[in-house]
Amino acid sequence: IADRSDAYIEKQAANKAPFFLFDAWTRPHEPNVPSKDFQGKSRIGDYGDGMMELDHNTGRVLDAIDKAGIRKDTIVVWVSDNGPTRTTSWPDSGFAGPYRGELGTSLEGSIRTAGMVRWPGKIKPRVSNEMFSIMDFFPTFAKIIGATVPSDRPIDGVDQSDFLLGNQADSNREHLLSFAGDRLQAVRWRQFRLYFVDQGASGTST
Repeated sequence: IADRSDAYIEKQAANKAPFFLFDAWTRPHEPNVPSKDFQGKSRIGDYGDGMMELDHNTGRVLDAIDKAGIRKDTIVVWVSDNGPTRTTSWPDSGFAGPYRGELGTSLEGSIRTAGMVRWPGKIKPRVSNEMFSIMDFFPTFAKIIGATVPSDRPIDGVDQSDFLLGNQADSNREHLLSFAGDRLQAVRWRQFRLYFVDQGASGTST
């Protein structure tokens, strides 16, 4: 993935045309099998080795952006789509901090994850605990590039451009619906959460 990303970035930057690149890294998802170059490097097992490999390859993509001379013209988003899996085959696979839950539930430990956005000169470095959904990137980037969001269907995302660009301190999102398949399991509104099903271990919500 890193090799192809590097080549793609170099080619598109040379064409001087806007481009979109989505990297769906396989590390550290189960089954976590680090490459030979990283086996044993972390001294804490496959999960740690996989995290080191993920960090390394993320760095390669960032270096490719810098080498292509498009650092200030490129928005980089780095996010995870779920929290750790701890009660099945990976008891040491990550940590959700003070939050309950893991992959397969609608608890905060499952859906609250780290996210980083970089756009030098446009987005000032800061740390925020404001609510932001991956679904928000669609209307947010549409606003930034001047594209039109379809009006003939419901859009789950919220425009967060003013929040990202530092024009306001608060997120534009006050609520978030959590589904498992087509079943509504929880609703968060501001600092409150309402659960409609019992939340058990990974994949055992009833």
